[in-house]
Amino acid sequence: MKTMPELLAYLRKLPKGVIVMVNVSAEDYVKTNVEILRVLANEDKLPGVHITINKPYLTMKRVLEEEGVKTENLYFIDCITKSAGGVADKNDKNVFYLDAPQNLTGLGVIMNEAVSAINSTEKFLFMDSLSTLLLYHSSGTVAKFSHFLTGKMRVWGLRGVLMAVEKESDPDLAAQLSQFCDEVVTLNKK
Repeated sequence: MKTMPELLAYLRKLPKGVIVMVNVSAEDYVKTNVEILRVLANEDKLPGVHITINKPYLTMKRVLEEEGVKTENLYFIDCITKSAGGVADKNDKNVFYLDAPQNLTGLGVIMNEAVSAINSTEKFLFMDSLSTLLLYHSSGTVAKFSHFLTGKMRVWGLRGVLMAVEKESDPDLAAQLSQFCDEVVTLNKK
């Protein structure tokens, strides 16, 4: 268990190639996402890929910018806009649209494109949220995808943060995912 200041201090020292899973309450989810991205994008000045499964790209970008998170060096993979009937912005070069969150193969392909688009040896991947994938896939499928995802992140030498909402997570899945990450942090509500 870590408090928010302890989590952020830990992330400020996160070495290249380290992957962390952060378990957070639903109430603290958005605030935690913003604070983590503020550390990675603003303080550490890292370019990165943000996989958003919960909110459309335009919503996520607006929230981050309103909170002072610099988004110009972020690439987004939007897994929800198209499946919700929204229109993809084809002029924005910093977003990749997935047809639906059910398409994990497509997500893997787009993830490769997004990471390759960043011309830097230091970069990160932030995923919100593994728990949401359970709405579309079995825990076994999510575990297999997470193993693939963390493997790719290690090959690419990315700093990685995978978010999970505590009450939405399957305990068996959480145990499996902890094997793929270097550390699992549960955010203390205090």
